[in-house]
Amino acid sequence: MITGRPDDIFSAGVDVTPTDPFIADMFQALQNRDKAKIVKGFANIQGIVSKLAHLPFPTVAAINGLCYSGAVELAAACDIRVIKEGAVMCLQEARLGLIPDLGGTVRLAKLIGPARAKELILTARRILPDEAKALGLVSHIFPGENFNSHVAEYVKSITANGPKALEVVKEICDSTFTMEEDRALKFEIERAAENILSGQCIEGISAFLEKRAPKWTS
Repeated sequence: MITGRPDDIFSAGVDVTPTDPFIADMFQALQNRDKAKIVKGFANIQGIVSKLAHLPFPTVAAINGLCYSGAVELAAACDIRVIKEGAVMCLQEARLGLIPDLGGTVRLAKLIGPARAKELILTARRILPDEAKALGLVSHIFPGENFNSHVAEYVKSITANGPKALEVVKEICDSTFTMEEDRALKFEIERAAENILSGQCIEGISAFLEKRAPKWTS
């Protein structure tokens, strides 16, 4: 689970002040018309966000307040997003003559559809929790009071399930998004078999029949 501190700020995004090392390098590359250096810089920082997206277990972004630009891209790289009442999201890069270049344009289009993604990015407007949920950008809105407790309880509803099953479901959903249906279904069967072979289903079924909580082992 990823959230922000203090309690009313998830993240304001990438620091664009000229003294920031990354921004300073980009300005130097711009002055030198060094496209290769710019591409490398973006690839490095984008790679960090991609590592988050490709973690082999579910990730939850708990948006506890202000969530701007790169922070929205970070949240979009998580499997699930929940938001606090009163929080604000905004992709404001276009106001600065920039684009969401940490994977945001790609992931947002997959998440809510190209038309909606373009509208949010091109207008650089603020998105409040109700709209974020209606768009499919977030799954749940939790009260501001005891927000962290609500999130913790929600996360428990995920972690209570079989670890291998969680891993396999994430892999199938992420890997088959652009596959043809027949190939995707075969991929699902292969991964389902791997899940069975992990043996965790034995504990899960036993716990269900014995009316107890499962005790998962890796």
